[in-house]
Amino acid sequence: MNDGRRAWSWRQAFSKSDLAPTTKHVLHTLALFMNEMGESCYPSIDQLIEHSSLSKNAIMKHLEVARDAGWVSISQHGFKGQRWKRKDYVARWPERKLDAPSLIERIVNTAESEEEGGACGGLPPLEKVVHEVDEGGARGGPKVVHEVDQDKNNPLNNPIPIHMRESARESENDKNDNTGKVTQKTWLRRLRKAHETWPTYADDSRNMVEKAWFELSEEERTEAQRLAIAYVNHCRHDLKRKAVCAFSTYLKEKKWQRLPASSAGGTSTQQANPYGKLWGVYRFVDLLKPHYGSFPKPSAFLAGLLEGEGEAAERERRQRKALYGWSRVNSMQHLARTSSKGVLVANELKPLASEFVQVKVGSELWKAWEKLHEERGWPWFGVDRDLPEWVYMPKLVGTDVGLIDDNKPEALLGAVKRALENFEAVHGQVINTTTATQEAAE
Repeated sequence: MNDGRRAWSWRQAFSKSDLAPTTKHVLHTLALFMNEMGESCYPSIDQLIEHSSLSKNAIMKHLEVARDAGWVSISQHGFKGQRWKRKDYVARWPERKLDAPSLIERIVNTAESEEEGGACGGLPPLEKVVHEVDEGGARGGPKVVHEVDQDKNNPLNNPIPIHMRESARESENDKNDNTGKVTQKTWLRRLRKAHETWPTYADDSRNMVEKAWFELSEEERTEAQRLAIAYVNHCRHDLKRKAVCAFSTYLKEKKWQRLPASSAGGTSTQQANPYGKLWGVYRFVDLLKPHYGSFPKPSAFLAGLLEGEGEAAERERRQRKALYGWSRVNSMQHLARTSSKGVLVANELKPLASEFVQVKVGSELWKAWEKLHEERGWPWFGVDRDLPEWVYMPKLVGTDVGLIDDNKPEALLGAVKRALENFEAVHGQVINTTTATQEAAE
């Protein structure tokens, strides 16, 4: 699963499994340190002890149980001799091998093999996964053995919607071969590319979106993808709407067909390369909005922690905001980091690009920006080693530029705060100018 709900679905899945309660508790604690994609996190054992109130032995034991059951992969983060190295934890599902092909790939490969005259062996039979754990979490106690069917039609095991799996089995001729037809896999990739730029992306039902998409004709899908951003801009700027409908509604009701000719024909966006000036503009404009993401209901343990007082509770609230508050920022950062993909940015934001300059990753100025993000509960870019050497950030103003060579953390933190205030003011001027121009044209 590669959308923004991966980690949440993972928590739902292991919560409904027959793992021991203590093992589930350890996994819920581990999930506090993961982003919305369930990617690598590196909490220390002491941090897991602090957030779970379990002993070190219990933490280490039940991490092993979860790993052996297939619910988490554990590896060494860092290199030999590095003092900061920690364990690297990644969410996974028991039935999946990380290097195994997905079900849709197996179906397509099987169909292609049959098309070429290969033998049809069908999909492999269901296997059993045997979990042997200590009953009640006590070391040395009686063993409990659980058998779990590897049912690929179970939605917890396979995120591909049923109608997609069935249509893939039935579409023997849907190949981009000599017939010139676009494959179902390609249509799915085009859908996700269009959906990632939609304002309700984080909250949309993936199954409903895919169902509505494949109910359209190929010509309608092409038009829906081409005019998606134009429709969003029409709603915001022409109709003055603050909210846009779900992407499944856009597809089902074919809303792009209602666009006026002026909106449908013009190009109102441009591609912003990852970590560049315009990419940074889009990111900070989104962060300056109040958090808008959908926050999942916390566990009883986490709810108690979030309602508490003190630095630990405040830190958890900030981390939760960073994880769920600005879903578009988290999505664009993930795409930039893993796929080197940029985003579509409205042309009206282009003048703000001049307010951005390069900042060296890992420098004292970079650390000051990271500190500001932490204080505000904003999502950060990720681990420095996964980033390019330079990233564009709002430029310092006035005499603050001279502070870069001083490398004084507190002074630089004040400088980046003033840089952000300046960017926010310039952004307000650009938006007001654009609005006035539109009103004059009307």
